[in-house]
Amino acid sequence: MQDTHEYLVNTKFPEFNLYDDKRKFITEENLNGKWSVIFFYPKDESPGCTLQSCSFRDKYEEFKELGVQIFGVSSDSVSSHRKFKEKYNLQYSLLSDKGGILAKNLRLKKNLGLIAARVTLIINPEGLIIYAHTSQLGVMGHVRKALNEIKVREINI
Repeated sequence: MQDTHEYLVNTKFPEFNLYDDKRKFITEENLNGKWSVIFFYPKDESPGCTLQSCSFRDKYEEFKELGVQIFGVSSDSVSSHRKFKEKYNLQYSLLSDKGGILAKNLRLKKNLGLIAARVTLIINPEGLIIYAHTSQLGVMGHVRKALNEIKVREINI
């Protein structure tokens, strides 16, 4: 199932204030001056979400070499994120969007009106969303397409 979030391209990433897996507040200020990939996924430990998160883990060094930071976002708790991150050795921060406030501010669509959207965004150093990919079932495509988009644009800080 695929829906589009192309309406986000060329819009400013909204202000936010979320806890990461270390219970540290992350805000839009953490994005300023840096290229960022932010991927939204439905749930820690679900098969597709685990595969997607691990695919970002496996390509983490390539993103890092290009000067790109990665954040995963779901409505899971900080505690759930911490366990998930430790279990799968994820190197990047997982943000807890309890209540889905950031997802709502971005107007992320839900699959069948129930399941949180699986969306990957690339944000430039000025806080502008330059790329949006949506695919609920094509979990492996998120990391591949984000990395390709970054390489095509020759993003390298």
